[in-house]
Amino acid sequence: MPRDLAALKEDTLQGMPQLTKSPEEVEEDNRPASSSSSFTMDADDETNLFRSLARRNNNNNNTNTNSKRDEIHPYTQTLSLSDIESCLLLEEAAFPPEERCTREKFHYRLRHCSDLSLGIFTSLTDSTVPTAATASPVYSGAPARKSVLLGHIIATKTTNSRVTDGDMAVPVPSHPTSSSLDTNTNNTNSEEPSTVPQGHQQTGRTLLIHSLAILPQYQRRGLGRTLLLAYLQRIESHSIADRAALIAHRALVPYYEGFGFVDMGESACGFAGGGWVDMVRESEVGGDE
Repeated sequence: MPRDLAALKEDTLQGMPQLTKSPEEVEEDNRPASSSSSFTMDADDETNLFRSLARRNNNNNNTNTNSKRDEIHPYTQTLSLSDIESCLLLEEAAFPPEERCTREKFHYRLRHCSDLSLGIFTSLTDSTVPTAATASPVYSGAPARKSVLLGHIIATKTTNSRVTDGDMAVPVPSHPTSSSLDTNTNNTNSEEPSTVPQGHQQTGRTLLIHSLAILPQYQRRGLGRTLLLAYLQRIESHSIADRAALIAHRALVPYYEGFGFVDMGESACGFAGGGWVDMVRESEVGGDE
């Protein structure tokens, strides 16, 4: 039941094939280190951070790519349960069926740790965007102006240093059976509950990135790169975790290495048939907490 990163075309991939579950293009501003474990940022923080990263991207990236991004006026904000329908449509547009996050997993992750997930939005109206139909008003004073989801990062925490199937799963509540309630100590049919942690682990110091997706028609505009860099920097500046981990297709390894992730070898995860590579990025700050 694991998830990982999707197939997005990147200008920086230089002819590599389209990959499954990867980021597209986004960056972040240097924020002062914080001792707080909270991941929450207010609207002004989000806007200033994104604009600063966009300006930095302007100095390094193709001018045409920058203009395409700037004309949609993108901004970032944390996701919530109200974004589930848009997230589902985004995954449907970006990923093959076997690699999409299910409604159940979105509900679980956005209910228990929504502050670890980040979306990139636009308020421009484009009827061809799949997520436009589920967009919410930017604010009550302008109901016609919608907040349209263009991309997202979905994450949880784990106590493991690499991704496991248990980390990717949604915990299933244990339902006692008659045999498990049997007080006869000689009963060997009692089923012991699994002791392997599943799903989000709040005390974990590894941030597990399940999904990074950009709508296909908004790829190649620098949104994915900016989003991922912004996200990783927030993790460090707010001491959210000691490291970030994900699983990727072998063809995506060089791409993630460009963000500081290290190839840790073949992953034990069986998601979508397996064959993934474990990648880990140690945080540069906040690792002593």
